[in-house]
Amino acid sequence: MNRSGFTAAQLAAINHVAGNLQLIACAGSGKTEVVAQLVVSLLRPLADGGAGCRPENIVAFTFTEKAAAELKERIHARCHEHLGDVTGLAEMYVGTIHGYCLELLKSEVPVFMKYEVLNEVQQSLFVDRHSKVSGLTQCTTLTGQPLKRYTDTRHFIAAMGILREDVTVAPEQLVGNSVVAQLPAYEGLLRQRAYLDYSGILKGAVDELEGNPGLRERLAARVRHVIVDEYQDVNPVQEAVVAALNRLGADVCVVGDDDQTVYQWRGSDVRNILTFGERYSRVDQVRLEENFRSSEGVVAVARDFIRQIVRRLPKEMKPTEAQVYEAGDITALPFDTPQDEARHIARTCQALRGVAVREDRNERGVSWSDMAILLRSVRRDGDPFIAALDEAQVPYVITGMDNLFQTAEAEAARQLFYFLAGDVDAATVRAAWQDADLGILPAALDRAVGLAAQARVDMPRADIGQFKVYNLQRQFIAFIENTGLREEQVPGARGEVVFYNLGKFSQAISDFESIHFHSKPVEKYVSFAGFLRYHAESAYPEGWQENTFVSPDAVRIMTVHQAKGLQWPVVFVPQLVRNRFPSRAAGGRTAWHLIPEAAFDNAARYRGGLDDERRLFYVAVTRAQKFLHLSWAPHAGNKTAQAPSEFFTEVLASKYVKRRPPDYTARKRLDPRPKSSVANVTLSFSDLKYFFECPYQFKLRILYGFNAPLDEALGFGKSLHDALAEVHARALHGEDVDPGEAATLVMRHLRAPYAYPALRVKLEQAARRVIEAYIRKNAAEFKNLEFSEKAIEIALGDGVSVAGRIDLVRRIDSGEVTIVDLKSNDRAQAEAVTETQLHIYALGYQELTGRPADYVEIYELDEQKQKRRSVDDDFIGDVKRDVRAAAQALRQNDLPPRPSAKTCAQCDYCNLCSASAAK
Repeated sequence: MNRSGFTAAQLAAINHVAGNLQLIACAGSGKTEVVAQLVVSLLRPLADGGAGCRPENIVAFTFTEKAAAELKERIHARCHEHLGDVTGLAEMYVGTIHGYCLELLKSEVPVFMKYEVLNEVQQSLFVDRHSKVSGLTQCTTLTGQPLKRYTDTRHFIAAMGILREDVTVAPEQLVGNSVVAQLPAYEGLLRQRAYLDYSGILKGAVDELEGNPGLRERLAARVRHVIVDEYQDVNPVQEAVVAALNRLGADVCVVGDDDQTVYQWRGSDVRNILTFGERYSRVDQVRLEENFRSSEGVVAVARDFIRQIVRRLPKEMKPTEAQVYEAGDITALPFDTPQDEARHIARTCQALRGVAVREDRNERGVSWSDMAILLRSVRRDGDPFIAALDEAQVPYVITGMDNLFQTAEAEAARQLFYFLAGDVDAATVRAAWQDADLGILPAALDRAVGLAAQARVDMPRADIGQFKVYNLQRQFIAFIENTGLREEQVPGARGEVVFYNLGKFSQAISDFESIHFHSKPVEKYVSFAGFLRYHAESAYPEGWQENTFVSPDAVRIMTVHQAKGLQWPVVFVPQLVRNRFPSRAAGGRTAWHLIPEAAFDNAARYRGGLDDERRLFYVAVTRAQKFLHLSWAPHAGNKTAQAPSEFFTEVLASKYVKRRPPDYTARKRLDPRPKSSVANVTLSFSDLKYFFECPYQFKLRILYGFNAPLDEALGFGKSLHDALAEVHARALHGEDVDPGEAATLVMRHLRAPYAYPALRVKLEQAARRVIEAYIRKNAAEFKNLEFSEKAIEIALGDGVSVAGRIDLVRRIDSGEVTIVDLKSNDRAQAEAVTETQLHIYALGYQELTGRPADYVEIYELDEQKQKRRSVDDDFIGDVKRDVRAAAQALRQNDLPPRPSAKTCAQCDYCNLCSASAAK
């Protein structure tokens, strides 16, 4: 889109290069494009009417990594169009606030380099595993009832998050509270084990932003503009990060829509966007009201509906000619049962496939992946739709871990671990795998079950040297290997879905084992069986671990929360039943039974209310580009779900909403053609290594999510890198580093969480030797360092980018530049660097600085040897070509095996591959 094609409001935002800006962006108003063009204006020279910024002067926060990838690609494309080659775009931060804060901690506070981040599932497992030391079982409710493992864990964690993320307005209310008293114990346990949870990342960053003079000085000199997308969904501690950067001199541009605030149950506060102009100085407000996504019918239904909220920013969403509204595009229908409702949706999916819709001034035929079924809760309401789509043979995907444990293959995997824990017999586990219908031969299944039975017999006699053998992940992958299961042999062309689900199960194993690795084998298997039986299904938040690479041509089933930021030509919003959507307040214990609401500012927002549910429904409606189908049905046996939602009733007033089943037979039709499913591809260096070695290994590891078994020495190589990163950082600041500091550096940075005591001692000794020898050999060269641990990102066009980090950049006496990759020979350490990857480093350095590198060097830490080679410009051209080819293969799901003796011997999954097995 060239600048002549923008509206007056969009141009006002794009040209706003000084002062604070509140950009109120209605749904579908093209905010990503406007923000990308604003960045161009900020980078444009002063003489040309811009702000004269460098990329490092700009920080852009997005709500998700997916949104960050889209914005980043758009920024690169627009910069190239308007400014040509811009040196150092990798220095601009575009990502989540959590990611920014984590990088800040790791780069500014050396001790945090070794910290790992607990995801929500691992955090819960961690608290349960250390229930006394973490403080969980030392706490009581406000009425004095002791907290229990498993039962109260999520409430305890939620309370700890509120204490660290929210604003306390009545601290006297917290005096004597048991959870408050145990907060130091919980934080101390995290420090002891070198973990950060999500709240800890944000709180730690705010502490540094407010109390670290050196950091404040560096940021004040560097950060001039902060852009915050989805500002309506930031919580108090995230707002504290934004405000701190503003106080250091940065102008702030917030982008959002109070009508789309949907994360209040996580602490987001709509008052942030409502009162931005009162809390920040020199604020200009621009309203983006034109909707470039949806038909006039969808816009009118959404606009009239959201007006019921009294306190909202003034704005009026307006339709453009994005889609043509035709009678029958929008329906609101009642049904007798949820099953009837689901069958109607399945039939409508079939009827709409191939119907023509507009896209970028052209037309194409609707395909399966152009349709989405948005539910208030997939777990609670999804079963009828899954059954109906199965019956109609309409392909579908359920985002994340939702309903994973209802699939036959995941149930078979659960029975395997019940068997290994001694809870079921061999006949039960054999029957579960037979029922899954995976194409496994009976003899192979008998063999796999027999080997698992032998492992169960031998398990109680295992000693410390056999921990690796009884690794949960190893037993899981070994069992699959022993059955001879192969993706292409699964009946009914279900191989990809089956392996995707088994890969997600592998991720669940890793979450558990990362916390319970050191348990004795029998105890670990019994505990894991208990986790699978009682906790796994509820442990994962809805929409957990969405894989943005895996995007088959299939109908999407997801929650409305997951749909935020997405759009489809066809959207179904069923189950509009009173007490379901809008949802009524859940009963039972919550965090507010542990800590008093009166102590915090606006605590009621966590519970939500009718306005919050109204905003969520508004988000659902505005995901639709053309077709919007609303429906409801009473739920048999549930007295609270017998009437239509008031939301359903309200939309019936619109002239655009029809109350009869539509007939699409006369609509124009084209061949169904799915939209490009992977718009933006960002590959890490490790991803590329796996792809170039074997695309099918990449598919199993990255796309399906199979995790390699944990190794006892895991973390050693990274610890060496972290220690040397501190050495290099201090050298860059002009400090001298003495070889005698090696022991202190090892103590600060060594993280080997899976090492047994004797191995840890060996690793400590080895690390001291390596670091001491490195400092002795290289101290004289420290004066020539240019960069250490430098993040780079290479935009190759068409949405393809490569992200990574260069270990070291050093100049030699002639002034020539050498890019150094530090490498350990131990198998558990950083992967061997291929020549392709080395030239990616060189390409990244050139994009970062505008200067070519002269040499690339592998520095082998164990032998203190250097292998240097000159940069080959022709090879860099080949690298660009190969990376683009990798992205294209990913988009086309063209990821065949590439067997070789060396690659297959080193692959963790070689026996899941027919090509490898045939060698």
